Amino acid sequence: LSSFCALTFSAFCILAKGFVETKPVLEKVVAVVCSDVLPLNLVVADLGWFRLFPFQSVHLFHSSFSLHWHSQFPDGLDGNKGNIYIARTTPPSVVKLYQEQFQKDLMLFLELRDEELALGGQMVLTFLGRKNEDVYSGNMNYLYELLGQSLQCLVEKDLVNQKKLDSLNLPIYGASVAEVKEVVNRNRLFDINHIKLFESNWDPYNDSEDKKVLDSIQSGVNVAKSIRVVMETLFVSHFGESMIDAFFKEFANKVAEYLQREDNTKYSVIVLSLKRKCQA
Repeated sequence: LSSFCALTFSAFCILAKGFVETKPVLEKVVAVVCSDVLPLNLVVADLGWFRLFPFQSVHLFHSSFSLHWHSQFPDGLDGNKGNIYIARTTPPSVVKLYQEQFQKDLMLFLELRDEELALGGQMVLTFLGRKNEDVYSGNMNYLYELLGQSLQCLVEKDLVNQKKLDSLNLPIYGASVAEVKEVVNRNRLFDINHIKLFESNWDPYNDSEDKKVLDSIQSGVNVAKSIRVVMETLFVSHFGESMIDAFFKEFANKVAEYLQREDNTKYSVIVLSLKRKCQA
């Protein structure tokens, strides 16, 4: 029970930091929507990839930490052997598949929400992104490369099958602000009210702005716990449950070693506010 509580609190810390940055944007949007709609008729929703609501029935959508996930695995990722995400050795052809899948998913999401939103309806979206335009240099790349290295260590210990590892690619993509804007503008269904990127430490317990981590071992444990909350089910479904404790223990060690030689590392999070265009 204590382990479960620690894992849950790690996830809560990450979501709480996202909410602090999202709250002013969300409050502004709610105020605008409420000024145009009678409170008793206001419909607010938080959902993902599927259409669930009647045509033009929702006034405000909020999506939190979901849009960086792919709706499906794109074909052709078998060319990324040795990596579970975009890494330094990932071929440009595989990077393109990741980017195209993100574009398709975001385009579909916008089209579905356009059908469900009332005229003048708005959305506030929060999701992981990338600070730099270089697709190979995002902090997500480094974090997931450590996950991949941890899995490779388990292969060497005969706890994970190499073919299983080679077949794994995380269904996730951290887009840059420019990439997000490009999809929204190409979609032509929404106007951008606000878009901002903020950063949050990998370690959800660490609110410090210091570049150096004081206790890299404890931070490694904290980061591993927070990632386990989000991704344990994915890894268990692919590799089985018997390796999971050893995997996240190895990952905690890898993160600790990384933090000893690198500055305090951060997630890049995008907050995006959109308004549905009035169309004839």
